[in-house]
Amino acid sequence: MKKKRGLFVILAGVVLLCVLIVCYVALLKVNSSEGKTTEEETAQEEAAAIASDDISTLTFEAGDQTLTFQKGEDSWTLEGQEDFPVDASKVDSAVSYLASIKADRTLTDVEDPEEYGLDDPVNVIEVVKTDGSTEKITVGDKNSSTGNTYICLNDDTSTVYTTGTDLGNAFSGGLYNYAESEDYPTITSSTISKIAVEKDSNSYTLTNNGKSSTGWYVEGSDKDKQEADSTQAGTLQSTVAGISFAGYYDYNCKDWAVYGLEKPKMTLTVDYTEEVEADSTDDTESDSEANTDDTEDSSETTTQTVDKELVLYVGNVNETDGNYYVRLGDSSELHGISQASLDTLLNGKAFDYWKTSIDSMTISDLDHLDVTYQGTTYTLKRVVTEEKVEKDESKDTEADADADSEDADEEETKTVTTYYVNDQEADSDAFNAFYRAAAGMTCQSRLEENTNKGDAELTLSYYGTDGSEITISYTPRDSSFYVMEDQDGNYGLVNKMNVKDLIDAFLTLTEEEK
Repeated sequence: MKKKRGLFVILAGVVLLCVLIVCYVALLKVNSSEGKTTEEETAQEEAAAIASDDISTLTFEAGDQTLTFQKGEDSWTLEGQEDFPVDASKVDSAVSYLASIKADRTLTDVEDPEEYGLDDPVNVIEVVKTDGSTEKITVGDKNSSTGNTYICLNDDTSTVYTTGTDLGNAFSGGLYNYAESEDYPTITSSTISKIAVEKDSNSYTLTNNGKSSTGWYVEGSDKDKQEADSTQAGTLQSTVAGISFAGYYDYNCKDWAVYGLEKPKMTLTVDYTEEVEADSTDDTESDSEANTDDTEDSSETTTQTVDKELVLYVGNVNETDGNYYVRLGDSSELHGISQASLDTLLNGKAFDYWKTSIDSMTISDLDHLDVTYQGTTYTLKRVVTEEKVEKDESKDTEADADADSEDADEEETKTVTTYYVNDQEADSDAFNAFYRAAAGMTCQSRLEENTNKGDAELTLSYYGTDGSEITISYTPRDSSFYVMEDQDGNYGLVNKMNVKDLIDAFLTLTEEEK
């Protein structure tokens, strides 16, 4: 009997435990359901709602300043600086965040506002409404998990709300984040025809000019004009077209010397073109079938290209943000442009833009070419003649016999091109291969001066039919490069293998000639 009683007690205990577990789980579900309902209801709570039309005065922190804006009919003015160029759209954008601030959670009976960053707030936004009432929003930290912002209203730190409205970001920046600024001109690289960079030393000017084989000339402080490298010129065009303001510091600067702009370290002048609208109105009469009382004006919008000039003065570096202080033309506004945008211009010189291609002469303009290799000179010539075409008598027909006597007397000719080396006929393919190789030579880089004192291994002297002359020499420098020198005393480094290929093409030609 004792064993049966003990077993019954154990079974009863197990049943009771199961019942308790089931009750506990059910209780958890009920609590979870209630928690969700409360959270959903809280998420719908509107902590504050301030319509723009109801605002008379708006005050908030901007950087190290407290700004107060007065609302006008369609504009805002800055209290104490009524002539300040307030950008109404930027203030309106910030104000729009106040229209409906939803609270995701409401924390009541808060004892320590410091825990939410409300003792040293990110910002304090105060509004005076048109009816005279006031609203104050204190903006604290962000919740590290949700990203929501802690706020309290009207200095009541015992109730704290979390909101997804990012008031800290909406009301951020300094005074000039809310200023209306002049626009930096929009320039596309393809419309630029001239770029002049004036500095205390190493000034330079790039000019678009169809007379240059590359399309551009570059001129330095010494007025030495050189053909500019088209790739480098294109890169500079893109650099200039990509410049834009990166800071705004003063809308009415009075002392340019403070910013290094009384005597700027660089003046950039850009000539470019711009398409502008030109309205033309054509009066047209109605058709004969139309009512004679009706007249119509047909207006069509056309565009025209106008010449523009940009002048930008560059001064000192702003130690706070690292931008260069700049002034656009005769503007009264003080702006900034990033160092990355201007350093290429500031550090550049004319030499950087010299073309890397090596001069040659179009073969159709060539009278002859003297090639001196290892002290021996060879004369290359291309001769074009017109030669009579011999008729095939077997193909004469009766129609030929009846042809007009004048036509019959005409001779058929063909153009014949012959290539010579030292007056000996040469293989045309070998001649053209060498000539193309010479015309395709380029410098890997330019040299401002030549310290190489060796003798030239290869010299090409072009003589044109118009009397022009071009002389190019190649002198070994080291295991990697030759030094190229042209007729104007300009130098460049040329890859050794490229010169060797040119010499090989010449040796192939002269072997063919032999």
